[in-house]
Amino acid sequence: MTMSGVARGREVPRKTLHLTTAVVPLSLWLGAPQRWVAVVVVGLFGVACAVEVARRRSPAVAAQFNATVGVMLREHERQRGITGATWLLGAFALACVAAPLAICTAATWAGAVGDASAALVGTAWRRARGGAGKTLVGSAACALMSAIGAWWLAGFSVPLAMGLGLVAAVAERPSLSLDDNVRVTAAVVLAGLLITRP
Repeated sequence: MTMSGVARGREVPRKTLHLTTAVVPLSLWLGAPQRWVAVVVVGLFGVACAVEVARRRSPAVAAQFNATVGVMLREHERQRGITGATWLLGAFALACVAAPLAICTAATWAGAVGDASAALVGTAWRRARGGAGKTLVGSAACALMSAIGAWWLAGFSVPLAMGLGLVAAVAERPSLSLDDNVRVTAAVVLAGLLITRP
């Protein structure tokens, strides 16, 4: 299998798992108390951090970890980097603890669905049209899905929701060392706090 085939085979289960984190904003939308959602997310982040430490200190744990979820890891994650899942849980924990309900809902939806949409749509576009790297089509998908969540789930007006969607897409687009799971969620939290400031 070619390297591009390996990457495609990795991204589908990876983004499927990523999309399951939409349970966080959906739970908030359905009325789950934010403090309890925060307790669960912070607890999961703690478990993820413990696993990260354990796989660095124990070759046996590292081997078991790679055997279990290795197909979903990118090369920098496999080589003792922090996984995207840990980054995502950390960003969600921060949003749940530090942001008001509407902003937390919009930000976690952008991190779960907006970011995953960018990757899935962008990958499909590259497969059909060729090319490499992030695509404008993927960025548009991120903006649209993030805006829908900010409007539908979080109750922002259409113009504000579109603005938050644009913020999410701009944060997701660059190829930077800081994981885009953190960038998207944190950017929407910060933008939400700025636009709702009295």
